[in-house]
Amino acid sequence: MIKNLESKMKIENRISSVIFAAIICIISYGVSLAQKSEVCLECHSDPDISTERNGKTVSLTVKKYLLAKSVHGKLECVNCHVGFDAEAVPHKEPMTQVNCMNCHKEAPSKHIFHHAMGKPKPGTNKAYFNCKGCHGNHEVSSYKSAFSKTHFTNSTSFCGTCHKDEKEAHVQSQHYVELNKNNPNAPTCIYCHSKPVTKAGEQDLAKLKYNQEQLCLSCHINNPNIQSKYAKSLVNYGSSVHGAAIARGNKNAAVCIDCHSAHNLQKANSPNSTISQFHIPHVCGKCHISINQEYESSTHGVALKKGIRDAPGCTFCHGEHNIRPLPDVPARVFEDTHIKHTTIVRNKMVYCIACHADEKMMSKYGISTVAKAHDWLPNQTKHWETVRCVDCHSSYDPPNLSHNILPPDKTIKKCEECHNQNSLLMSKLYKHEKIKSREKFGFINGTILSDAYVIGTTRNVLLDVLSISVFGLTIMGVGIHGLLRWYFRKRPAQIPDQAKIDSKDKNE
Repeated sequence: MIKNLESKMKIENRISSVIFAAIICIISYGVSLAQKSEVCLECHSDPDISTERNGKTVSLTVKKYLLAKSVHGKLECVNCHVGFDAEAVPHKEPMTQVNCMNCHKEAPSKHIFHHAMGKPKPGTNKAYFNCKGCHGNHEVSSYKSAFSKTHFTNSTSFCGTCHKDEKEAHVQSQHYVELNKNNPNAPTCIYCHSKPVTKAGEQDLAKLKYNQEQLCLSCHINNPNIQSKYAKSLVNYGSSVHGAAIARGNKNAAVCIDCHSAHNLQKANSPNSTISQFHIPHVCGKCHISINQEYESSTHGVALKKGIRDAPGCTFCHGEHNIRPLPDVPARVFEDTHIKHTTIVRNKMVYCIACHADEKMMSKYGISTVAKAHDWLPNQTKHWETVRCVDCHSSYDPPNLSHNILPPDKTIKKCEECHNQNSLLMSKLYKHEKIKSREKFGFINGTILSDAYVIGTTRNVLLDVLSISVFGLTIMGVGIHGLLRWYFRKRPAQIPDQAKIDSKDKNE
């Protein structure tokens, strides 16, 4: 009897357990079913579903086909939207904002440049300072997909929706040209700005400029796929004045974007390029203000403003990245001028000689070649070793130099500072001055007065003419005075002839 009772109780307990489990499963299924996206979409796929927020109607429609194609298509709505009552309408007021970084914890390290990591500027639309401002809401696509708006090839257009000025500049750049050629090495907005190259974050100006420099060098030096002729000019950039200054932490030193610009980077042969031959003085002049003022007033600066491409600018003499190869100077130049090649390299005159020894170029502008212009110099080899071109052709007295290179007719000739005790001045040194003066002012000025410079006269042609005029007028005045004195002189009285007087009386 007892055994039957125990057996009956066990059966009842089993039945109760099964029923309880069934009830739990039904409840769990109901809850699970309520959390399924299909349940949410029964309402939220309605194109007319909306709500009022801050006096504006906001659509709550979720397009099924966009959600299905997104990277979140396999997730349930409740994986992102949490803390609400599905049965209540509205579910919660206000709704808990989706926190993408619950899953994407690495986002700050990948988006160090962007809005989610900082505070919006006054007047900026705050909606764009979060993940969905760029990636969207329910249509988030993988950045690896070429059809995604956040794919690196589409970043110019995508980022340009907010950064309009930067986009306008970038679409004119050489980087954008290469991007349209499907060059995989062409940098995009995302590539550059995924590095710490903006003022976002805690970094001083010196560190910021160093990061900007390293970003450019990471492609143009360290990338073996970009070893173009432009990359080769950067090999020794680190030892240049600018590169060394940045390495020392000098926040005022120029880096790549200071010359090439940040977004509108163009080739030097483009007329709109910041590194165009005609724009280089303005770029360098942003830092070297006084030097640029001297250069612009020089014969080279004036010629460059006129559009003369043969006129040298800053980079012609100083180089671009400190590794400019020396110009090729024909061997005939050294024979004609008696200049040693080692001398012009040491004195940095090789750039002057490279142009001014070119007979074809000089004849185009009516300028004598360096050999012809200096054939009057005695002991030319010694002069080239001790006197640089700029010592005579700069507007400052040696050894001080300026970038105000004077035209040939205004060149400072201070030969007497070195040769004031040398008798060769009278016989050789001023042969050149005689010839030039005779050609310009005639035989008398060139021959009779040419040596006056040596003995201390001013060599001012106007004063010479004035002196000759005064001297001539003085001589003329003395002559006229003498002539008039002679003409109006007093003559002695004549004594009457006595015979004529007697004859006259007799007749009477």
